[in-house]
Amino acid sequence: MRQQYTSYNECVDFFMSAQKTNPNLFKVESIGKTWEDRDIIAVSITKNVKTNKEKPALFYTGTIHAREWIGIELSLNFAKYIVEHIDYDPQLNAILDNTTLYMVPCANPDGFEYSRNHFSFWRKNRRRNADGTFGVDLNRNFEVGFTPNKDTSSNVYSGPHAFSEPETAALRDFVLEHKNITIALDYHSQGNVFFPAHNFIHEDAENAIDLNILASNMAEEIRKESGREYGVHMGKPPVHLISGSGREFYYSQGALALVAEVGTRNISDFKEHMSENVDENIPALVFALSEVNNYKKENSLPRVENFIAKNVTSREVELTWEYIDDDSLYFEIYRSKKKKGCAQASNRIGMTKLKTFTDKNLPYSTNYYYYIRAVCKKRNMKSSFGQMCGVRTEPADNMFSKILYPLADKIGYVGEKTKKNSEHFGVNSLFVGVSENKGECYGVCGFSLTTIPENAVITSASISFYPMNRVSVQVESFGEWRVGQIDERNIDKLDSFDEIKNAKVLSYIDRPTGSAQLAQGIWRTYKFANQEIEVLQKSLKRREAYFRMEGPISLPLDRASQLMQWDIGYGKFSGGLTYRPKLDISYTINEAKIDLESSHEFTATQDKIIDSTLKVGFDKDGNKEYGCIEFDLSNLPDMDSTVISDAYIDIEANKINSINSLRFHIEMIVPCECEKTYEKIKNRDVIERIGYDVSVADIKDGAKQRFVFDRHAIEEMLNNASSNAKAVFVISASSQKSFCKSQNVSWCDSKRVKRPSLVINYIKKRRIAPANVENLRHVVENGIIKLEWDAPDDDSYKGVIVVKNPFRVPCSPYDGQKLYGGIDNYTYDNFGDKDVHKFYAVFAYDDVPNFSKPAFIEVNSL
Repeated sequence: MRQQYTSYNECVDFFMSAQKTNPNLFKVESIGKTWEDRDIIAVSITKNVKTNKEKPALFYTGTIHAREWIGIELSLNFAKYIVEHIDYDPQLNAILDNTTLYMVPCANPDGFEYSRNHFSFWRKNRRRNADGTFGVDLNRNFEVGFTPNKDTSSNVYSGPHAFSEPETAALRDFVLEHKNITIALDYHSQGNVFFPAHNFIHEDAENAIDLNILASNMAEEIRKESGREYGVHMGKPPVHLISGSGREFYYSQGALALVAEVGTRNISDFKEHMSENVDENIPALVFALSEVNNYKKENSLPRVENFIAKNVTSREVELTWEYIDDDSLYFEIYRSKKKKGCAQASNRIGMTKLKTFTDKNLPYSTNYYYYIRAVCKKRNMKSSFGQMCGVRTEPADNMFSKILYPLADKIGYVGEKTKKNSEHFGVNSLFVGVSENKGECYGVCGFSLTTIPENAVITSASISFYPMNRVSVQVESFGEWRVGQIDERNIDKLDSFDEIKNAKVLSYIDRPTGSAQLAQGIWRTYKFANQEIEVLQKSLKRREAYFRMEGPISLPLDRASQLMQWDIGYGKFSGGLTYRPKLDISYTINEAKIDLESSHEFTATQDKIIDSTLKVGFDKDGNKEYGCIEFDLSNLPDMDSTVISDAYIDIEANKINSINSLRFHIEMIVPCECEKTYEKIKNRDVIERIGYDVSVADIKDGAKQRFVFDRHAIEEMLNNASSNAKAVFVISASSQKSFCKSQNVSWCDSKRVKRPSLVINYIKKRRIAPANVENLRHVVENGIIKLEWDAPDDDSYKGVIVVKNPFRVPCSPYDGQKLYGGIDNYTYDNFGDKDVHKFYAVFAYDDVPNFSKPAFIEVNSL
């Protein structure tokens, strides 16, 4: 395996040869010397390479950790890709016409060669420390967040001071000299994840959106190439973040900086894994290069501001934003179901020159995240991304929705070899899979269903978990993780390994997730199929549901772990409520029915109005004869707490006097004022047509016909009923013949026994949001912001959701970081920085849920 990897000298030789054969494309220079007197080379790649500093640039660093060989190997293969494609690839040529690629293939030559030839697990450089130990962790030796460490034998020994090492000093000087760097990528192994730079506080920086989308777009390129899914993870709460890394230094110099952790081992099998890891990352690098020009530091396009959802319904989201007026500009809008979604042509939903866009035909009760950027046609560049807008479409008219979270004592993991499984509940993580140390491990998660009516009819459901660390998943394409609902009735102790392992699985949810699809930092959602919903439906009577997550139970010969770590949203090492597992349920309830018989029927003919008849067609002279039906709506239930799910008119033909050329349709009309006349009916004001036409042939097949209202027709009927307590409909005939006479159908018998009926199905459901909370305020307690508010005096009020957004007032309960959901009148921003500017919003909700407008407060105003 090792012989297939490239030595440092071979790497240098390759780039020197590339410079010799492609002098207009490659430039190689030494930017410093190591402790063992090796040259640290930097390679510039661009068209007309002498102008490299005049173009915005991507800065690539590899193998700063000696045992992470992917960095040097990927740099070589990417350079070879450029050499092989530059003659004919139009995209690559266009990129390199306007962009520079800087590469330091190996930032730790001494350590890399020591790892290759002596001790493969070596991580640091080869400084000889004063006490006789060797090495400094170069990725802890940069100045941003530098933390002194006196343990020189530690693998993360940070050195005597920041930039004490020739390697990090060389990288620093190169970056400071090349102000044109706009994106920096630092390649490591292992984990299959992108780590965007962080600012050492648990608050998003303005360009965190760009970091996440750059990483997500690169991950999407990898997924398209190999099917492997890379995660995007910005890190744990500040106290646990990596200090003194190159990523944060490059970020401090104005570059979008990412660490890319590739593969599942520091040194993977070359033929089976490393070659594939290299191949899948090349399209990702090409994409990153294509974005460099959009982030140049001078003459860039400003970011779109105040990007919000102005209106959200069950099927539509209306977006608005603010931007400068310029005819050369337009906007691209992207939609994702992932909070860290990509923004590519595949999910671009609109391009517009307006400052508003309506996204239509959406499914109900679904979370969406929208991204936007401006595009300048003249300058052929795009802006940074506007801040993400998060929404959830409303439930369908006859639906309710609930997002449920487990209590701390109902979520944890049990391990075969761990002795204190009871202490795993409500503490930090679920470890699921198998390892030599822990044995088999299962996650367990219980939800109370008491907030869902026992007679509810579940229509859809999903359960979601947040993968917080996949480093211990050491195998790339081995094993799978799946979630099943278990029968809790036979479980006495939730922390018993044997009871959880042997629990009866009532149903498995959705498809399992393979190892290559486990993406750290990206929610994994399992959607219930119909038969799985049926199992959950039965749980309503028991008022609780329990789920088990299971992974592989065996290991390959050469691996020690297949454990995936999932966040539980509890404990000091978790991400809090934002990352707590959730059970998302949509449901309806049994409908009530109103069956109204017509209160009045009449036929309008050329000569007269005939009461108690519905004779529709054409008279002997070819004049139309209309049937009119009235329904009394005065006894409809209160519409503020009622939703009509369906409405239709049933009408039965009594006598047919027609050949098959006639068709009949029904229209809802504005009621005639004063006396009813033929001319008024003929020139009627139509509100909406109801259902579809029926033919004489249809009537002969079945005398009873049904005309079904669409949603708009239902709304119009109710709107009209609010000012007039009746609904009026006209039955009209039409024919494909230009002239038709003496043909008709009677739709009512002479004794009015079988009158037309208006059938309305409805459910009791509030249509109006509860009142806002009042007196929202904040204090600082023990260095933490505490929010308090007064609950409204409203019987429909069931609780609040509290959301934080650093950039604007949250426009919905999903537009920012969720801090709290429940009935209390206070909460804490446990991970937030008390001194950073931000907005907090509190949304009151009822049991639908309908959400109030936000009560909001601005903290640390700018």
